[in-house]
This record gives sequence, structure tokens and C-alpha cells, in this order.
Amino acid sequence: MDTLVEQERKLMALLTRRVHETFTDARAAGVPAEVFDDVESIAASMAAALPTTHVYDLLVGPFYDTGGLTRWWGISRQAVNKAVAAGTVIACRLDDGQWVYPTWQFTDARTVHPHLIALWKALRTAADPWTCAVWLRSPQPELGDRTAVDWVTAGRSVEEPLALARADAERWAA
Repeated sequence: MDTLVEQERKLMALLTRRVHETFTDARAAGVPAEVFDDVESIAASMAAALPTTHVYDLLVGPFYDTGGLTRWWGISRQAVNKAVAAGTVIACRLDDGQWVYPTWQFTDARTVHPHLIALWKALRTAADPWTCAVWLRSPQPELGDRTAVDWVTAGRSVEEPLALARADAERWAA
């Protein structure tokens, strides 16, 4: 496993290469320099795609915060709040009131994995968001000690973890 320092070096090397390629392509296409005038905003948008860090990272993280998710998705805070209220994004509230969104729920296409939402909704009938997020990231013996997240994101049927989620939700509600 790489250390954070090693991960940072890898990321910086990749970013440096990709930024250089972008500027090389822009020069070749005759793009005016003014397109890149707001370097602070560009850097903030790039950094928004990085997960935030918190003590809960060890249990169910890493996370995006609301600002990071709005920039990554390119939508407003209100749209994120609407998704939270509709239960179409997995969100947990920190003690300070800030919302965080586990990164593992998102696909490469920047959408929320639909099977994870099905599991989330089944669990949320009987438990708070943190309990549900921990359940999703906890190894399940019935799934060969895989987490429900790992199970469904590997392309396996949602039916087995969904049955487990419903059974646990029923037990919690009793």
C-alpha cells in the first residue's frame, strides 16, 4: 500500500503531465491565454475532485464535502440538497452539521451506483445514515466476507445484499 506522500507524488506527476498536455494543445489550436486567466478557480475545481479527510474515513470514507461535490458534479448546492432529500445520493451529516458523501458510491461516469441506492433506501427505513454507511462498508459473511459496496460494484447481483439489508433493517426496527 502506498503512503500518502507516495500518492501525492503520483498525483502531482499525472496532473503536471495532463496540464502540460492541455496547454500544449491550447497553444497548437491558437487558444488565447485569457481562457486560463482564472487559475485560482481552475485549481479550486481540480482540488474539488479530491476526497476530504475525516476520522470517519477509516470506517466508510473517503468523502466529498458539499462544496467538492457541487464542483465535481457541476451543480448547485440546492441540487445536491434535493438529491439528499430524495435519497438518490448517500449522504451523512458530521457533528458540525456539514454533509459528506462517500466517494465509493460514484461510478466513473460521476453518477451514483443505482444498486447502492437500493441498498441505502432499504437500510434507511430503520437506521440513521452513519449506521447504514457502516453497514454498506462492513464485510458480510453471506457475501464471502465482501462488503455490499464491493459486491455490487463488482457487477454481482444486488439481490443477495438487498435481502441481507432488508433483514437487518427489519431486525433494527423491531
